[in-house]
Parts: sequence; structure tokens; C-alpha cells
Amino acid sequence: MSQDIIGNNSDNHSDNSSMTGRYFNPQHNHRHNKERSKSFDKQNLLRNRSQSIDKASLWKGALAKELDNNVVVQMVGMDSPNHTVYARVDPNCAATAECLKSVPLGKVIEVMVDEGWRHAVKDILEKGVHVENETYPSANELLKLGSVWLCNETGYCTDHNAKARRLSESDEMDTPDWKDMTLRVHYVPDRFFVAYEVDWTKYCKGLLLDGCTSAYIGGVKQHVPMTGLPDKKDGVLVYENNEIGFTLLNKPGGMPTNSTKTNHAEDVASMYAAALKERHGDKSTKHISIPLRAETEMHGLLLVSTKREFCSYINEQLQLARSNNLVDGKCGVAKTYKCLVCVKKPSDIDRIEKLVNRDLTHYVNVKSACPKTFTRTKPTTANPKLGDWQKCVMRITSIGDEKFRAACVSSKYNDSNDYTLAHRLWDPRMEMPAEDLGVSYVMQIDVQLLTAKPHQIRGQLAALGCPIVGDVAYGGGSCVMRMHHHMWQRMAVQLCHLEFNMPEWNEDKTALVPTDKKCTFHLNTAWWTEYLNDYERSI
Repeated sequence: MSQDIIGNNSDNHSDNSSMTGRYFNPQHNHRHNKERSKSFDKQNLLRNRSQSIDKASLWKGALAKELDNNVVVQMVGMDSPNHTVYARVDPNCAATAECLKSVPLGKVIEVMVDEGWRHAVKDILEKGVHVENETYPSANELLKLGSVWLCNETGYCTDHNAKARRLSESDEMDTPDWKDMTLRVHYVPDRFFVAYEVDWTKYCKGLLLDGCTSAYIGGVKQHVPMTGLPDKKDGVLVYENNEIGFTLLNKPGGMPTNSTKTNHAEDVASMYAAALKERHGDKSTKHISIPLRAETEMHGLLLVSTKREFCSYINEQLQLARSNNLVDGKCGVAKTYKCLVCVKKPSDIDRIEKLVNRDLTHYVNVKSACPKTFTRTKPTTANPKLGDWQKCVMRITSIGDEKFRAACVSSKYNDSNDYTLAHRLWDPRMEMPAEDLGVSYVMQIDVQLLTAKPHQIRGQLAALGCPIVGDVAYGGGSCVMRMHHHMWQRMAVQLCHLEFNMPEWNEDKTALVPTDKKCTFHLNTAWWTEYLNDYERSI
């Protein structure tokens, strides 16, 4: 059973979640966000896995569909809010042993998908729910996306360390032993259609334009090879070094860096691995890992490791960056983020401007759910289970641009330019998006992180009263991007500057060591730059 190999930080084709933690809760409230659902599932997992489970109870009340030759497919969880169904061939049905052995995985998934469509039609007719075609992929597409997992029932019932295995397209005709095997099917998987809006084999168009995107190695500007020039779609490549083993990408917002539990095809690591295989065939690297994580909605520079030695090297450099202050010049990796933030009133613009080049400190409860809790002072608690408060430090290095500090998005001045900018940034279908958020201005700022904590930029800026545009969780509203009949969320933050020491191989070619040569990569524009430029020209 062939499977793509994704590096250390990937999903790695295994899963520890319990069957019972998913489908015994069909009444789980739909309004709960994903973070709460994950916490809910985990709590059920821990509770249910603390003792052995009766296998027969797993299929109590299962929906049954009879096929040819008395073969019966059982399904549990069709109405689950997280769209996770467990399906198997009933080992106790009237079919002969030979018939049971001949039922392929793909056939069971097809039956489940057909039933899923029945539920979709019911929702459309009874509840008026809009459903796009791509919401319910076919059996073959689910396998391509990596949305199907094979589980061993005995393992889940008796062995607390049992794992599920992600299936791929090549497994479609396999015939497992249905007496003890079950499929977990995420029949409405997460989809990231923005992955198909760019060319993963070509370089960025910004590299061909002065002042947009640049890559310097040892002070020497790197040029785009003729074979890598972008065509109809913009490319994502910024720089590739096959000898050392790393690549810089310009990540589009709206897709994750690594695979999710329901989708193993439309993430950065998988798309780039597929592009390498397309370009180099079987000689392409088998190691793909992403040392610098970026959240799904975030745009910008993304470092990809294509050799394990480089992954080890950059992780060491990241540790140096975390243990040294950025201004010392001793850190291994320097990063600057460009953000567009919400401002409520004019006095906030002056207040934020006074914070430039000052170290801003907050404390985050890393154990809290999203949105995480950020405070100015570290809370004192005797019970560590109530929170793990860690120090966050960042620095605002600049605000605004050469022409103006902030742009008005309020409609109270009856200026069509303000009104247009607000609708381009948020949702054009909203009547007054800025007023709904209590926002009067937006301001572009550059931020350096002096520590690396979960949600740090988002949480610290929100704690300062200026959440990032498009950051729903922290009060920045929803930025919706629509293209080719699809929609995804985006956030106005991107990694715009990345710098680290270029490594070289040691004498025995077993490890990478730093040199004095600097690798410097820069993005001077963001997805909202065009909107601000149009606003500037109009005023």
C-alpha cells in the first residue's frame, strides 16, 4: 500500500483518536467551534479508553444497507456534527465467508457517500442548507484527499495505544478482514481550494518586479531560472537550494502547512511534495518538513526543509533565536511580520506609534482554548492545571508607510473610498463591515517576535486593542475571499522578512554548520497592498 512520505512534522499516517470519542455524541451543539470540538473529543477519548469496550456496543443502532449476495454495510455517525462516519461490512450478516472477503474498501466508501448525499438532500429540502458539489467528494476523491482511515476494532477496544492508518487511492480495491476492521470516513473533509490557484512548480512573479519579492544569498541577488518562469498562474517558489536541502515558498493564505486529519492532499507540504515528484519523478526527495509553522489563514514566506540535516540545522538556529534577544545579532533566525490591524479611534493611532521599537510583554495561558488568554501581568495560581502562563515579547518596528499612517474605513464621513476599502478588506455582502466591528481605521505595522508562543502576534495585538484584520477569534472580523465558486478565510498577517546564516556541509558530509554568509528573503507586498494603493491614489 503506497503512501507519500512527509517529514517529521507531518501527520505521519497514524492517529490515536478513539472510535467511541466521535460517534456516540450526535447531539453535540453545532455552534461549538473546532477547538471546543477537539477538546470534547479528547475528553471522551480519555474517558472511554480508560477501560475495555464491548465491540458489540460500538455498532448499537447502526444504519444498515444491504448489497448483493446478502452483504450488509453498517454505518454509525451519519448525523454527527463533525461529519465522521464509521463503516464496515457486518461480519454477522448472512453473506458467505467468500463474499465477505471479496468486498473492497472502495465499495464500502461508495455506500457511505451515497448515504451522505441522502442526508445532504434532506438538509437542503427541510432546512434550506446550501451545499456545494465539492462538499461531498466521491469515494475515490475521499481516498485521494486522505479522508479515510482503517481501524482495528480489537485494538480500539483493548489496546490503549492502537492507531488508525490513513488510506490512499492505491488502497481502493483492497479487501481487509471485515471481521475486525472498520473504516473511519470523514465524508465532509476540510477543503483548501486556494491550493489550486497557484503553480507549485514555478517561481513568484514578484521576483521579476523590482521591490516586490527578493532573495539574497551572501548579499548577491538570486535570479529566477528560465525554466521556472510563471505562466498563467502565479508561482510560489522564492528560492530553492537542492544541495543544502531547503526551499522558500510564498505561502498563500487559506491552506494549512501540514495535513489535517481529514485532508492529506491540499496542504503546503503535500502540494510541494507532489510538485517535486512532477518535476523530478522518483528521484524527488522523500523528506518534506516545515520547521517554521504558519497558521492556515496566514500568508507569506515559508521555509521548507527537503533534507533531514537542514531540518536539524534550522531547529538549532531557531533555539538560538529563542534564547537571544533579536537586537543582539547573535540569533540564528530573524523574522519580521507585516500586519494590517484594526484601530477604533484616532487616539489609538498615536498610542500605537509611541510603542514603536519598544519591547511589548504579555503572558499567555498556552493551555487555554482559542482565543487564548493574554494578560499584561503574570497571574499567580497554585494549581498548574488551571493554566500554564508563559512570557511573550514582541516589538513593533514600524507603522504605516511613506504616504500615510492609517486608512479610514468608516462610512460616517460619506466617503466612497473609505466605504470601498472596508468592503474589499472584509465581506462585500455586509452593509457596514467596519461599523459592525467598531473599527474606524486600519493601519499597517511591522512586528518582530522575540519569543515564539502559540497565537503570539494575534493575541498580543488584540491585547493592545488592535486585532489583525480577518482574525475572527481575536476580534478582527472575517475576511472572505471568493474565487472560482469557492470561498476561504484569510488574515492580514504575513511573514515578510526572513534571515538566517547559510549553512555548509562539514568535512564528512554528515551535518550542516553555519557560515558567515547570510540568507535574506523579503516580501514587500501583501494581499491587501493593492487595496491600500488604490486608496492612496483616490485621496
